Amino acid sequence: MSEVMNQAPLLEVRNLRKLFQAKSSFFAKEKTFIKAVDDVSFTLMPQETLGVVGESGCGKSTMGRSVLRLIQPTSGEIFYKGQDFMKANGNELRKMRADMQIIFQDPYASLNPRMTIGEVITEPLNIQKRYASKEEAREQVLKVMEVVGLNPKYYNRYPHEFSGGQRQRIGIARAIVLKPSLVVCDEPVSALDVSIQSQVLNLLRQLQSSMGMAYIFISHNLSVIKHISDRVMVMYLGHVVEMGEKKDLFDNPSHPYTQALLSAIPMPERHSTRKKIILQGDLPSPANPPSGCIFHTRCFMAQDICSTQTPELKDLGNGHMCACHFCGQCKKDQ
Repeated sequence: MSEVMNQAPLLEVRNLRKLFQAKSSFFAKEKTFIKAVDDVSFTLMPQETLGVVGESGCGKSTMGRSVLRLIQPTSGEIFYKGQDFMKANGNELRKMRADMQIIFQDPYASLNPRMTIGEVITEPLNIQKRYASKEEAREQVLKVMEVVGLNPKYYNRYPHEFSGGQRQRIGIARAIVLKPSLVVCDEPVSALDVSIQSQVLNLLRQLQSSMGMAYIFISHNLSVIKHISDRVMVMYLGHVVEMGEKKDLFDNPSHPYTQALLSAIPMPERHSTRKKIILQGDLPSPANPPSGCIFHTRCFMAQDICSTQTPELKDLGNGHMCACHFCGQCKKDQ
């Protein structure tokens, strides 16, 4: 990993924002906007896995799709291999997108039920015109099916004929058939049985090793994040509250929200030394986020300054970033 970190970043995201206009009543005087992603910045190195974690509704999936411009960001900068991805359009955008793929959460809803899996996996090749003949395309598809553990005999079968784990392998095959350098994995194992989750995770790691891909791995499961990630980014209400190397973040969580998330990881009582931190209240509305620190309404360490001043994302050393007025001081009994 040290050799990889000496290379130029594969992806640079700066001050990314995505706002959605909320439905308003007839009598509303002003438009209301939902801040799904607010001022998110990070880098991703070649062959690195950045785990993104947080509660449902924190903006993880919106961030991932905005990075690929499947959802057009409201503002911010995205540089991919040094190129300004936000300014790309037309053929240039199509060519850049060939190197940036996504694996969706729902392995059935993401597949067209009217297409055979051979047609599903061939579609990216059709869009990018990556073959000289139909025979060549078929050979590429059969090869990638074998790589992800699908029997080539299934080429003419339809998605409804497969299990959830097999469908997700189809989704993975579609994502890697163009041999991308970046794959956004949007909770790719959350809809699968636990035994199948481990198979898919191991497959993703094998593919990363053999193909040299980088992952943005989005999940709400911290055990999965710990297993597959190199670095971890914690999001809350559209903001990055903590980010750092996996071991550093899991061993020394500095933000109270990260501590609360880690305390919720199920562990056998005889091995558990960390006390559970129960957050009070509900997740605030992204249409009307709290002033100051966005987490102060639920934070067990909140003080007067937290409700008036927004904390900066500070570097605590070794790339460990934390957005808290009391980073490193706010350790609850663990």
